Amino acid sequence: MKPFYERSLDERVELTQTAIRERRTLMERWTALETPEAQPWSARAALAAELLHDQQSVADFGCGTMNLAQSLRPDQTYIPVDVVARDARTLVCDLNCQAPPNTGATSAALLGLLEYLHDPGAVLRQLGSQYSVIVVSYNVADAPHSAPNRREHAWVNDFTNASLRELFRAAGWRPDEERTVDERQTMWRLTRWPSEGESD
Repeated sequence: MKPFYERSLDERVELTQTAIRERRTLMERWTALETPEAQPWSARAALAAELLHDQQSVADFGCGTMNLAQSLRPDQTYIPVDVVARDARTLVCDLNCQAPPNTGATSAALLGLLEYLHDPGAVLRQLGSQYSVIVVSYNVADAPHSAPNRREHAWVNDFTNASLRELFRAAGWRPDEERTVDERQTMWRLTRWPSEGESD
């Protein structure tokens, strides 16, 4: 399959708009993911690893080329999850139509993933039943250098920093730390709000 960014801008936008109408994952974006495209993600992965330093294991949702695995400590267990099998370890799951798999990890990473989800709030709520800590990064719609046409990147939603923090709260997550990844992306370490009967 032709890599997504080798297609014309108009074709990319049309593919994204069709995926939005059909509420499906744009497989054309992920099936032909190439390593050079993922190189800039290494800095983001290193920052996420810092925020996950106290965790024994990490489930990497939307693992892509698994940059995060290179940044974690050797004694941290890494569990890749993606819509496409990246290697024999990958748990294959399409979060636009399937519940997150039970990984047994103590934490989860969602790096540049929410942009591609039609109902990210539902996914965040589901993750709350498995994890007490997650790290999320997002290309914020009101960032100083936000992408002018989000659809050309296959992004299906447009959260601002404020609306994203409200999404976290509504899904049961509390932002503990917020970091700037680059001129477009922000990263949060989120902890689950204690449910009724639990102590904070």
